Amino acid sequence: MQNWMAPSEIAGLLLMRRVPKAFPAYYERSGYRVLGVIIPDLDDVLRMETSKLPSRASTLLPLHLRPALLAGVAIVQRAGPEMLHMLRSHMMGENKARFGSAIDEILDCARQSRMSSQLHLI
Repeated sequence: MQNWMAPSEIAGLLLMRRVPKAFPAYYERSGYRVLGVIIPDLDDVLRMETSKLPSRASTLLPLHLRPALLAGVAIVQRAGPEMLHMLRSHMMGENKARFGSAIDEILDCARQSRMSSQLHLI
């Protein structure tokens, strides 16, 4: 079965912050990731982590968090592109715009590659 989006791209999107770093300090959710929308208990686990939290640039996770990321990727992969737009609604500020432009860019590239491969078959 051909994926509509590379799993590594989905993983990168799920590790993006929901709230910008520059948000006021009294708003403690600034470290929460998009993956926490799909797996709500993950936010509490990440808050207790003493090591550096993962990011889109560095997606290395501690071993005990990797199954959660794999499950999130599988859920998004199965739900399709509509789920990415739902996840975007949980973002705030500049991160919402960055997430939206990232999914638009990724989906456009996927559409173009799918169209070129279909033209090859004709």
